Amino acid sequence: MKSKGIRISDIKNGKCVPLSNLLETIQDEKQFFWAWLWLDVTPLKNEGQYVIELQKKINQSKGGLTATFESISETSKKIFQEIDLTIIACKTKENIHRYKEDKEMYETCDIVIEMIDGGFWEIFSKNGAWINQLAEKFQNIEFLTSDFQNKKPV
Repeated sequence: MKSKGIRISDIKNGKCVPLSNLLETIQDEKQFFWAWLWLDVTPLKNEGQYVIELQKKINQSKGGLTATFESISETSKKIFQEIDLTIIACKTKENIHRYKEDKEMYETCDIVIEMIDGGFWEIFSKNGAWINQLAEKFQNIEFLTSDFQNKKPV
């Protein structure tokens, strides 16, 4: 099954839309194994210690930090602004790990959610209907293919 991608650049309150807005659109989240592969965020006031410790754990982990969808969702509510982060979800537990190539990650994982430099989200999923739902929910979007980084400008 081929993955479909979308870049979301919508701004809300002077920042890119929060992770929590994306997570609330995911259906059947319990059918996946979840993991944080990277986390660099600005925490909400009074959440700094928790988020900083979590960042260290995730970013220093060899294969990423497995998590439940619920814990990812709860953490998303402790974030003031996402800068760089990567979350993956796979139906197969063996696919939960760091990848050498982004293209392989986009094509292997059922869901990949990435925040790039605090400016936009790049999301890939094997569920094309969900990507289309995101395209309808947000305004400033661009569809992506899994090999978009390898394409030369025209």
